[in-house]
Amino acid sequence: MMGESQRAAIQSEVARVHESAVFSAQGQFEAAKAWRALHWTLGVLTAALSTLAAVLTFAADAQVASGILAVVAAIAAAVLTSSRPDHLAERALARGNDYTTLRNDARRVLHVQVPNDEVGVLREALDGLAGRASDLDHTSDPIPRFAYNRAKQNIERDGGQQFEVDAS
Repeated sequence: MMGESQRAAIQSEVARVHESAVFSAQGQFEAAKAWRALHWTLGVLTAALSTLAAVLTFAADAQVASGILAVVAAIAAAVLTSSRPDHLAERALARGNDYTTLRNDARRVLHVQVPNDEVGVLREALDGLAGRASDLDHTSDPIPRFAYNRAKQNIERDGGQQFEVDAS
């Protein structure tokens, strides 16, 4: 009977790793979308303002407006260069994919191994999953609150990227 209580405890812990990976993956994907949108917005804004400032430089009575637009374009360019939203988007996307892999592995352990494997094998599998989850948690950028909230909405609405076979 002791083995069955250990099996149940391992099953619960693997389910926690799975749930955490679902939320973390979705949160990282939402953050990546936001960082990518910010990158494009700042890039387009910088290009448009710079172009408009250059055109207005040659217009009579528009030098002040041209100067203001040039300063705003420079600020947008500085924010774009210093914040590197493209780099943040790439990292968030990579971590989202890593969490998705962890989620898939946890699901397989939960549904394939837990019912059939020996408790010792399950402990090793759990230790491996927990170690990977910990490594990802330590190396991932924090998920911004807005991205977490959007991820939570997606998960609650869509069932956490559930497969059809799991819904039945």
